[in-house]
Amino acid sequence: MNPAESPPIWTSLGWPILRIVLMLIVGLAIYIRVFENKMVFYPTRTVAGLPDIPFESLTFAATDGTRLSGWYIPFAASSHVFLISHGNAGNIGDRAAMGDFVQREFRTNVLMYDYRGYGHSDGKPSETGLYSDIDGAFAYLRSRGFESQSIYLIGQSLGSAVAVDLASRQNVGGIILEAPFPSVRTLARRITFSLPFDLVMRSRFDSLSKITRIQAPIAVVHGREDPVIPYDLGLKLFEAIRGSKKFYSVDGAVHEGALMSLDFNALLDLRRFLLQNRAAG
Repeated sequence: MNPAESPPIWTSLGWPILRIVLMLIVGLAIYIRVFENKMVFYPTRTVAGLPDIPFESLTFAATDGTRLSGWYIPFAASSHVFLISHGNAGNIGDRAAMGDFVQREFRTNVLMYDYRGYGHSDGKPSETGLYSDIDGAFAYLRSRGFESQSIYLIGQSLGSAVAVDLASRQNVGGIILEAPFPSVRTLARRITFSLPFDLVMRSRFDSLSKITRIQAPIAVVHGREDPVIPYDLGLKLFEAIRGSKKFYSVDGAVHEGALMSLDFNALLDLRRFLLQNRAAG
C-alpha cells in the first residue's frame, strides 16, 4: 500500500480510545449508583464535643419509628426554639459551638439532633430517612408545647434541603439556610464539570422545587469563597424565594460556620429580620 493511502492514525486509534472512554463513563455511572449513599453521607459515630452551657441529652423517634438522639439547650425566658439540621458529615458533636452560639445570640431554646446513622442515632441515612428525622424532631418539639410558628429552622449545607422540605409542609416561624444549594443534582453537575452523572442518582434534595411553597421568612447565609457549595448556587436558590427574604454574604472560604462568621451589624440585622417577621405573624 502506498504510504500516502494509509488511513490517518486517529482513525485506527479513535475507536479503541472511544471504547475506553465509554467504558470509563459507564463504570463511573455504575459506581455512583451503587455507592451513592456513601458519597452523599459521611456520618461518624463518636460524639467528640459537647455544649459549654447546660443542656439535656434526649432521644425521640423519627416518624418511621427510628430512634434518634439530640440535645435540648434551654433558654427559660423564651417560648421559641431553633431546630438545627446539620450538614452531611460528622455529627452534632462537631457543631456543639453552634448550639451555644444560637442560644446566646438569638436568646431562644435550641434543639440539635443527629440524623439516622449519625452519632448515637439508629439506622442508616437516606434522603427519605432524613425527612422522616426532621419530621420527628418537629413533632417532638410540638409535644413539648411549642407552637408551629414558634419553631424556627436552621439548615446547614445538606441540612438546608432537610429544613426546606419541612418548611414547605409546615407553617414554621422562620428559616436560616447556611450554604444552601438548589438540588444535589445541580451540585453534582457542578462537581463533575457538567457531565450528566446526576441522571443515575436516586437522591434529589430538590430545594428549588419546594422553596416557592414556603411562607415563612427565609435568611440565606453563604461564604463568598465557600469551598464546598459554590456561592452562586446559594444565590440561585435565594432568587427562587417568593416571600420575605434576606441574603447575607460572608467573606472568605467558610462553609458551615458562615452564620457564626457574620459581623455584628449583619447579625443584628438578621435578628431584627426574624423578630420583625415574628411580630408581624
